[in-house]
Amino acid sequence: MASVHQRYRIIEKIDAGGMAEIYKGVSVSLDGFEKAVAIKRILPSLTQDQKFVGMFLDEARLSMQLNHANVVQILDMGRVGETYFMAMELVDGANLRRVMQRAVDIGVTFPVSVACFVAMEIAKGLAYAHEKTDAQGHSLGIVHRDVSPPNVLLSRQGEVKITDFGLAKAKSNVAVSEVDVVKGKFAYLSPEVVEGREPDGRADIYAVGIILWEMLCGRRLFAGKNDSETIELVRKGDIPRVGPTRDDVDEDLDKLLQRALAKNLKRRFQTCRECETEIASYLARKGLRATSADLAQFLRELLDTEHETETFDVLTLLSHEMHELARLGNLDLTLGQVPLRPADLRAKSVSRLQVGKMLDSLDEGVLDDLARDEGGQGGLADRLEPAQEASRPNLGVKTPVAARRPPSKWLVPAIVGFCLLLALAAAFAFKLIG
Repeated sequence: MASVHQRYRIIEKIDAGGMAEIYKGVSVSLDGFEKAVAIKRILPSLTQDQKFVGMFLDEARLSMQLNHANVVQILDMGRVGETYFMAMELVDGANLRRVMQRAVDIGVTFPVSVACFVAMEIAKGLAYAHEKTDAQGHSLGIVHRDVSPPNVLLSRQGEVKITDFGLAKAKSNVAVSEVDVVKGKFAYLSPEVVEGREPDGRADIYAVGIILWEMLCGRRLFAGKNDSETIELVRKGDIPRVGPTRDDVDEDLDKLLQRALAKNLKRRFQTCRECETEIASYLARKGLRATSADLAQFLRELLDTEHETETFDVLTLLSHEMHELARLGNLDLTLGQVPLRPADLRAKSVSRLQVGKMLDSLDEGVLDDLARDEGGQGGLADRLEPAQEASRPNLGVKTPVAARRPPSKWLVPAIVGFCLLLALAAAFAFKLIG
């Protein structure tokens, strides 16, 4: 897909979901000026499904009415042949799910101030959407219904933006909602929604509470072994207090969380504006600094080391594989025939690696991720630890990011050289065996 419209040129694919796919592209004006954009288009296989087309158009129609710093801006929509598309603001950063998982992977906790800032900004954007009116001053009745970490984008400048109003409820919707169908990611639904009640803005508040809880705890709040178990956990609505696991989370913040996550609707924050105000008030009372600059710094410390860490882990795996080749000499592989796909690598040699303990830098979860096909889904982001599993150690460590940085960059070429030496040793070993 080189172009989706004469005004847009596609650069690369960013993501894909069950309904649409997103590309990085550029908007080209008549005088040659270019602007980076994100382009979301409905999947070709769904262009004839009127339900999905209706939902896509509802999202575009609704989103184009929203203009707020905490909401991803929809710039344009159009149609090419049978395919509908939206051109959106391109956010340079990562979604919150990736950031949360990255923090877990390297053993770093969200500072209380940063976690509260993110939650406050989400609440601010939702408050704007909930309060949005039409030209006559009538409420649009917007409820997002899918507030979750993947739908919160964090820019490298410290901005927090809500995206994907594809499941939003609004009076302007044309597509008819199916009766008794629960919409949204199960782990971020509210108890009243899983019980089949019509959601209002307080369901979005509950999702904000879940996100704040998970940022502070570094693990999932509701995560059963299957969807039914997750829904049952949500229905029960048991919320563990954060204070016992983090000494920098005081009783006041725990009370704020308990109120955002109250199962009783009357005890919950009644509006996102109230939730936002309470978080801001808490930060002010405690003298905690929380700005976009603080979030930007935290993101830099997390994301700028990500590529270096991944490179080091892959090289470590390759080094270990070459060592096994040289030591055992009877794997069903020869030099020059090493499989290119991680899945093939694992299928052929992982049983041999079980002779000894896997290197500390690579756990089974990393191998699972390396073994996924390119079209695989989930990745590390789905491994946030459930709150109900007490067997694993608490991730609420206070180690600063700088102290947990991966090895310096000079080690990478050294490891590459080491791998080459191992390759030569393996070749020599094979020659001797032959």
